Amino acid sequence: MTSEILQLFCLQFAVYIVWACPAGWIKHGPACYHMGPEVESWFDGMTMCQIHGSNLASVLNQEEHNFIVSLMKQYKKDVVWLGATDWDNEGTFVWEPNGDKMNYQNFGHGEPDDRLNQEDCLLIDGSSNNHHTFVWDDRNCYDRNYYICKQMDDITGNLVG
Repeated sequence: MTSEILQLFCLQFAVYIVWACPAGWIKHGPACYHMGPEVESWFDGMTMCQIHGSNLASVLNQEEHNFIVSLMKQYKKDVVWLGATDWDNEGTFVWEPNGDKMNYQNFGHGEPDDRLNQEDCLLIDGSSNNHHTFVWDDRNCYDRNYYICKQMDDITGNLVG
């Protein structure tokens, strides 16, 4: 086959790659999300996400935060772990596991507070204890809460957690 004929063939039969989420995951923008069905420590939530090729969710803007809150309401989860910690520098949260800088934040009033010097992991709190505001809070990483995983589209983005 000559190169001209091959080029014509390629033009007539364009190949489109459509990336779909795994079963049980919800597509939003360039990512898929999965609400963990059980309560886990932050560490075990991250492990569960990694088993499925993802990480605990990072939240890059208000729109993504709103989307995750809508999932929390849909699945009736008041509190979910996100993928950030401040282990290295108290009060400065980064997205794990790569230590990516946090450019968007949505902490509640007075948070993060590192109560009793034991709160290094990030979650969204929409419980009645926080007046159903769905804001970010630091908590003890060993507390058991629901978690949300995020898997990036490996065609248009990278796995960022």
